[in-house]
Amino acid sequence: MSRGTRGASLSRRFAAAGMAFAVAAGQGPVGAQTLPSTNNSARYADAARWICLPGRDDVCSRDLNAVELFANGSSAPVPPRPPATSSTVDCFYVYPTAGLNLVPGNPDPYYMDRSAIEAATAAQAASFASECRMFAPQYRQATIGAYALPEFVRQMYIDVAASDVLAAFDYYLANHNQGRKIVLIGHSQGGEMLIRLLQGRFENSPELRAKLLLGILAGIPVNVPTGQKLGGTFAQVPVCTQPGETGCFIAFGSYAEGSDPTTDSRVPTPAGQERVCVNPATLDDPSLSPEARRSGRKLLQATVLMPAADSSGFVRDDAQTKSFTRLSGAYSGACVAATNTQMRFFSIREEMAPGDPRRGIVKLSKNLLDWVTQLLIGDVGLHVLDMQFPMQDMISLVAARRPPVG
Repeated sequence: MSRGTRGASLSRRFAAAGMAFAVAAGQGPVGAQTLPSTNNSARYADAARWICLPGRDDVCSRDLNAVELFANGSSAPVPPRPPATSSTVDCFYVYPTAGLNLVPGNPDPYYMDRSAIEAATAAQAASFASECRMFAPQYRQATIGAYALPEFVRQMYIDVAASDVLAAFDYYLANHNQGRKIVLIGHSQGGEMLIRLLQGRFENSPELRAKLLLGILAGIPVNVPTGQKLGGTFAQVPVCTQPGETGCFIAFGSYAEGSDPTTDSRVPTPAGQERVCVNPATLDDPSLSPEARRSGRKLLQATVLMPAADSSGFVRDDAQTKSFTRLSGAYSGACVAATNTQMRFFSIREEMAPGDPRRGIVKLSKNLLDWVTQLLIGDVGLHVLDMQFPMQDMISLVAARRPPVG
């Protein structure tokens, strides 16, 4: 099956999100379920329980066959970059919600079609493989249907998912890490899994915090006391604020410039705290002041878009967008505050000149999916593309922190 065919589920999963909330709105809470033991790391000795492992042919090691689109209308293949199988850094990636089942549950992907998971992993994680050895476990994630339930009930399904991610990490740490530094990468539900992982493993372990090179938590609320870098969601793992800083994390959620999103009503930001937003493009720029790194706008190095068919309608569908596409210097990003100053978000602006044929390749204005999701679950903005806009900037952050080999 081709990557394009496998990726079709990626777009459908976001469209299904709104439908799930509509269908489940009239349901009462499901009965309590027995949570599995977290002592199940041995299952991850089975290589088939991993979407990505170093040194094998999988979705993280294959070339994306991306095409660079230029301002003059021409294009060229993006040269492939070999996976970093001998890197001093490991990347542990957790994929976002891929289950379309409207019935709340935690299906085991080991027994299922994994095309949607592989499509998300290709779009969000495969580009990092040039800088680190890639590990991406399967896990029994909460289905879309679980998100329509009261938060305390949804958390029961999140507990199941987190038990798998923690077990996979424990197995990885005991059998694969061998002293390497670690980059954590997750988006949406994957980011929520990393919050659990950081809280459950790194917060209480100075040794693990010393191994942490960088955490990337995209599209998930992470809170910190206003203007501070430590506290709130994490007591020991700080927000990255300095060029080259390690042992810290970045987080952001993307919206078009001019948006005025609110904080998540399901998981509100506590008084005296703000939503974390770190701009991957400004973080490592030593020429910027601390305030400019926190709130300044800067051109993004390169955006890597998934095929239009996989983008939930956000990528223009034409002959050039049938595959992965790369656009250099086409967008800028800035971390700004909404009217509710607790809500800081990653503001995306198109920076292409009039006449540039790439203009409008990403539909920054609201589409039907936006209106549906805003009515049902709140404004998620450019959530589908959170990882795509600053892709090269995030890869550069990893490369700049990677210890030399030998």
